[in-house]
Order: sequence, then C-alpha cells, then structure tokens
Amino acid sequence: MTKIMIVDDQEIVREGLRMILSLHEEVEVVGEAGNGEELLEILKSMLPDVILMDIRMPVMDGIETLKIVKDTYSSVKVIILTTFNEDEYIFNGLKFGADGYILKDSSSKEIIKAIKAACEGNMLLHSQISSKISKVLNSMDQTSIHENKIKEQLVNVLTPREIEVVELIMQGNSNKQIGSALFLTEGTVKNYISRILDKFELNNRTELVLYLQTSKRG
Repeated sequence: MTKIMIVDDQEIVREGLRMILSLHEEVEVVGEAGNGEELLEILKSMLPDVILMDIRMPVMDGIETLKIVKDTYSSVKVIILTTFNEDEYIFNGLKFGADGYILKDSSSKEIIKAIKAACEGNMLLHSQISSKISKVLNSMDQTSIHENKIKEQLVNVLTPREIEVVELIMQGNSNKQIGSALFLTEGTVKNYISRILDKFELNNRTELVLYLQTSKRG
C-alpha cells in the first residue's frame, strides 16, 4: 500500500484527488495540507511514500516546499501537480528534485501511473511537459553534432547506446519505456543510467535533465 499526502490550498481540489485515489486499492491518502508550512509540520510526525503537491500556494509555495522536503526527507517522492505548464515551473521543479510533474486535469490513470513511476525511481512527466523538454533539445543546432557543445560533450563522454538512453530520458520516458524502445531489460537500462550519472558525477535523472538544460543555455 502506497501512502499518499495531498497538498493544495483549494479544498475542492484535495477532495477531488482524494476521491480519485480512493478508487484504487493500491494507494491510501494518509494526510492533507493547504500549504507548504502545514505539510512540513505534518511531516514531523508522519512520512508518506508520495506527496502530490500544488505548485502555487499561499504562505509557502510548491517549489520552496519541494526543496525543503527533498533536503530533509530524501526518501519521500514528490509529484508536482498544477494547472500551469510554463518553463519556469517545470525547470525549477526538476532543479529541486521533483519525481514527476503532471497537470491537475490529468486522468485518474495518469495520476496513478505517475505515483507508481515515482515509487519505482522513475520520473513520469505529463505528455505536454515531456514534449516541451523534447522541443527544447530539438531546437539545438542540428547541422553538425561536433558544432554543438552539448552534443559534442555527449559524444566524447558517452557511448552511442548511452546517448540513446539520454535522449529517451529527456523525452520523459520511464525505464520500462526506454527498455521497450531499445529492446533492453529494465535492469540493463538502470545500469546504463547509473554509468551515465557516474560519468557526469550526478546523483539522479533529475540532475541529468537540469545539467543538460543548463549547459544548453550556457
């Protein structure tokens, strides 16, 4: 049973999410909060497996709260849930370690998939968001891989197969999806990702996404 905590300043949103999640036996809502400060107080006495958290809240918003939760309770997964999909929120969420990012109007199936992916150590992004990240990457100069700083670095550091894995990660694919695309087992995909992170001295997929985005802008 996966323990879920819902954080949103609108009670009607919390009620809706609680109703959706109640239809799934594999998850249980164990607490709610109206803002970041309320959540942090609750976490002192009870830790969930996954937090579904709004990004815009009074008192303490989702991004500030996310950073504190990840610094203090690293084992807790946090999925950003919002009606907004601007670049600033997406990349700030990634920067501070969000384990998923889906829109509030996501279906019950999408929310449950995001929760399961987070618990498995994967990041599930809403299709609109993963598409946005993919477009940012595709906007890089494609004329010559050696003329592009990021791609040149990837070629110099990673094997061709590792580059394929990175590209699929940046498109928001889970380990299972990457394995299906490349005809690899999930275990093999995890090994590839571990080697990629080691080469760049990074800790997780989130840091890899942020690293590539930051390097691109530089």
